[in-house]
Amino acid sequence: MPQQVTVLIPSAGRAHLIEHALDGLRAQNFTDFEVLLVLRSNDVETVEVAERFNKHLDIRILFQKSPGFMDAYNEGMCASNGEVIIFLDDDAVPEPNCIKEHLLTYERSNVSGVSGDVIPAYLVNGVLKPIDTSSDVVSFYQEPKMLRSFSDKLWNRPLEGQENYLAYISKAGYSKKNVQLMHQEITNSLLCMGANTSVLTSALKNFQIPTSFLKRGIANEQVLGWKLWKNGHTMVFNSRAKVYHIRHGETLSRFLNVKNIFQATMENELLFYYLLSREEKISKMHRVVSLLFNSLVHIKKIGENWRYEMAILRGILLGNMIGLKWLISREIGGSYVPMQDTLFK
Repeated sequence: MPQQVTVLIPSAGRAHLIEHALDGLRAQNFTDFEVLLVLRSNDVETVEVAERFNKHLDIRILFQKSPGFMDAYNEGMCASNGEVIIFLDDDAVPEPNCIKEHLLTYERSNVSGVSGDVIPAYLVNGVLKPIDTSSDVVSFYQEPKMLRSFSDKLWNRPLEGQENYLAYISKAGYSKKNVQLMHQEITNSLLCMGANTSVLTSALKNFQIPTSFLKRGIANEQVLGWKLWKNGHTMVFNSRAKVYHIRHGETLSRFLNVKNIFQATMENELLFYYLLSREEKISKMHRVVSLLFNSLVHIKKIGENWRYEMAILRGILLGNMIGLKWLISREIGGSYVPMQDTLFK
């Protein structure tokens, strides 16, 4: 079992939430770990909360040098002391055996990364109330069985080598889940959700999450997971390593409003263009078919929630426009950066 463990938590002005995450860490049945909080310099309230927990937890605070969400992850990874880095959201409350389950997985299996389950929950009078038996890991993939079977055989087929993965990247360049594998206790998988994942520090090899197209971090786990997989590392999903993800109307990476749904959709679209020059198994044909199908699905659903669906459709359109600019720039040796495009604002 790894001897040094860092729990990395980026946070930005959410002291009212992080105290629940720290309370969950205080209750862990494995206690030999450090907590590295990556904060913005003016986050006085979160510092005060951390100081209250210093009697129970080994807490270090790192103030960001750069303001971006992905910068917080990158700076935190560089400053980590652990052989294993466990990524935890500031609104995720781990079950008492969560860290131990992560570490036991490394001990039992020859793996370089572990994802755990993420259970949505509400806070009711300060008490966590899980939402039935659902899981955020696959909550966005509950398509009708016939439709899912049809799409999985055509445009959502996994990259070769990821056929039996829970989380995988499709040949169309999208992050997908094989929901049929969700109920296995341990299964091969790319990294699932940043709210509850871990990696061996030795596998990172100075890896930095790209900031050229990731602002809200919608695809950061997929990029990191793909990079590890590409370098020959194995990752698994362990359903026994659980956190409760507090539902409160926002997440650190994206607030649940139309503007940010739009930006999140753009980042999801840009994953394909990031991978296109790096992953030879990505298919342009699968991409075109998937784009057409996804667009038709959201057009059909406009009557249900037109502002939400129009934000997604706009994100699909502009995300691919930015992606094509990025692709052309690379072909001619240009220096175009998607994040700096006015369409991204």
